[in-house]
Amino acid sequence: MAMLPIEAQSVRPAQCPTRMDAFGMFLAGFILVYAATSIGLEHIIGIVGFAKAPYLSAVTYLYALGFIALGLVFNRVAFRFAIPHPLAIVVLSALFMSVVAGISNHNASQYIIGWTLYLITGVLAFQFFRNPRTTLSAESVVKTLFSLPFLALVLFFAFISIFNKDNDYQYVLFEVIALYAILLRSSMIDKALGMLLYLCIHLGSNDGFVQVEINRASILAVGAVGLLYMLYRKHLVMLFFLIFATIGGLLYALSLDDAVVDDLPRNIKEAILLMKGDDIYNHTSSYQRVYEGQKVMEDYQDATDAEWLFGKGLGRTVDMTGAADKTPGQHALLGATEVHNIHFLHFAVFHKFGLVGLAILAAFGGGLIWMFATDLGMGRLTSASMFFYFYLFYNFVFAFPASNFLIANPLWPAFLGMLCFMRARQAAPCVNRVASPALTGFIPSGRS
Repeated sequence: MAMLPIEAQSVRPAQCPTRMDAFGMFLAGFILVYAATSIGLEHIIGIVGFAKAPYLSAVTYLYALGFIALGLVFNRVAFRFAIPHPLAIVVLSALFMSVVAGISNHNASQYIIGWTLYLITGVLAFQFFRNPRTTLSAESVVKTLFSLPFLALVLFFAFISIFNKDNDYQYVLFEVIALYAILLRSSMIDKALGMLLYLCIHLGSNDGFVQVEINRASILAVGAVGLLYMLYRKHLVMLFFLIFATIGGLLYALSLDDAVVDDLPRNIKEAILLMKGDDIYNHTSSYQRVYEGQKVMEDYQDATDAEWLFGKGLGRTVDMTGAADKTPGQHALLGATEVHNIHFLHFAVFHKFGLVGLAILAAFGGGLIWMFATDLGMGRLTSASMFFYFYLFYNFVFAFPASNFLIANPLWPAFLGMLCFMRARQAAPCVNRVASPALTGFIPSGRS
């Protein structure tokens, strides 16, 4: 049976090529394309805020499709790329049903086309990175991502974004790169760059004044990464005390006087006040998500059984004219009466894909937990695979209150495909062996 390329199973450098791996090239290109598009939209065309989102999504998905197309032209994937994985078949089937429902309900054609592009590209990215024609090791992927030129590129865009109105990078990816560098990289230079990157990510400019900006979703996602790290390092005693320290910190925060809470960053202040029983109507950002969920359920008041099962279809929108937060309506492509974005992930998926969509979403979450628990229990986790687990779990948790970070994100299926590839190729990087069926996670046994 094939074994993981653990530290005791090193491979002589002469056995493997030293060129940059495809996944590292994909991420480097993604960062450059995303940043160039964001800066161009903001400083040349004058589009800022939520209004940039559809254009950024379009460009990054076209980039992902172009990268995959070039990989096919240059024969960078194995034959199994053309054989859809069962999970991919399920996703494509749900997509087909949702497109049919969307057309039948006369939903917005622009959004039907957009989400179809998202899901098809996601499936292709998963298939592409799950079946690369390569002999490079999993460690070489992470080595590329944490080379000094790559980290310098990441740090540059994080730094210049401090002084712009919007981030010119994808927040989740940079956050995970910083956390991984701090927690798991052995080089002190990497750790220092990771801490500097993390600082830049959480600084923002407000009318020329640089201040700390903290996102509540990122706090939960960082907690998820911290849990993975503690389990990976088997720091169970420390984890036990950290949980109690967290509970104590929450109780202390709830005991603070409202005047003290007012001096905290906005998102933290809002979270504490809500936990203390403050009316959610007093907090526009939080209530906006609840309001959107109410609008989704109102749309289901006259739904058929088929719509409950398969959703209202792609392109389904809600009327946001009555929302307290006017931002989504102001920047919607079709106006405030036809807003497509739903913040809560479960409501966004349920609106378009129904109960079937929620079941698929649960399968992704449950599958990730099962894969990690299996690798942890059998001692198969490596520092390389932890980078991919960090990203997948962080993004999944972060997307629950901000669904587009998962839905309109070609990186997530690419990371999932790469993780499955690493789990399937349990042999040393350049040895031609077959992986055990029990070790492959989402994918069947056999070589990619």
